[in-house]
Amino acid sequence: MEEFFEKVKRATRPALRFDICAGVTVDPQTLMNTGGDYRDALPPSMMPRMLDIEYREGDANDLSQLATRATPVGLLSRETGGCLERSPRYRDIMRPLGFRDELRVLLRDRHGAWGALIMGRAQDAPAFAPSDLAVAASLAQPLGSVLRQLHLTRLAEIGASATAPGLVLLDREYRVVHRTPTVDMWFEDLAGEPADAATPSADDRLPPAVYAVAAAVRTPDAPGTHTSWMHSRAHGRVRLHAWRLGRSDTTGAHTAVVVEMADSGEHFGLIAAAYGLTPRERDVTGLVLRGHSTADIARRAGLSPHTVQDHLKSVFGKTGLHSRRELVAGVFARHYL
Repeated sequence: MEEFFEKVKRATRPALRFDICAGVTVDPQTLMNTGGDYRDALPPSMMPRMLDIEYREGDANDLSQLATRATPVGLLSRETGGCLERSPRYRDIMRPLGFRDELRVLLRDRHGAWGALIMGRAQDAPAFAPSDLAVAASLAQPLGSVLRQLHLTRLAEIGASATAPGLVLLDREYRVVHRTPTVDMWFEDLAGEPADAATPSADDRLPPAVYAVAAAVRTPDAPGTHTSWMHSRAHGRVRLHAWRLGRSDTTGAHTAVVVEMADSGEHFGLIAAAYGLTPRERDVTGLVLRGHSTADIARRAGLSPHTVQDHLKSVFGKTGLHSRRELVAGVFARHYL
């Protein structure tokens, strides 16, 4: 993903003239952060607060708002009616760092949202113009389509991991108060990334997706637990399970996050979304993968055998396959079984 976003930034910088840019990947079903490229984005020390605003506190111009729009582009100054001080992201992050505005584009195609570009300009730079928003809007569909294909490619490369699950305890400010030894193995992607003055080493840094799931579980209406996932270069798709602790102990911990390998079955929803399968097509495909006949599928799904066959034809068309055997062996065995 880092290489993809690096090429995108190189190609779009002359037109959009951003001073910082984060390339973010998201879960198409929940819009939760799953990774991306943050090398030209905020300092690592700012990332916990950034994700806290995005997934717990809320703000104008967030990804969930962009997802509801016909054109998934937003400019923070416009979304706040020109009063940027209304935005906690501006007050707590952008203004202290010397940035004047934020431009976001959700990268999505007709099958869902797969990522986002989050760009900022410094105080001494020109303001984002309507033409910049038009350029950003033109990127949403083509880059969303490419990201969808990259999700499938990465799933195909996933292998089993023998690393034991890791546990991280975080305080109210998302500082690490305890971590088990295996956490470093899961998050070794961070080992080669530069730190900033406020975060002198990788020891206390975590991937953005971890801060995101920890923030989501702290929202007032959260059930107390939240499960998400992230991309890892070393381990593929990794499950993140967070829960809000009832009360802090002597360590000051308020949130716990467990990181472990995602079960192979958890990949199915993402694979089906990446291929653009409808809910009914997903149901039929899932039954095919379990070895059920057309008659069994019709009975279980409450459909006629003819309708089951129609759904399968549509699945074959979307996946580029021609038979049940190819469906299992050609694509889903590689990603899922």
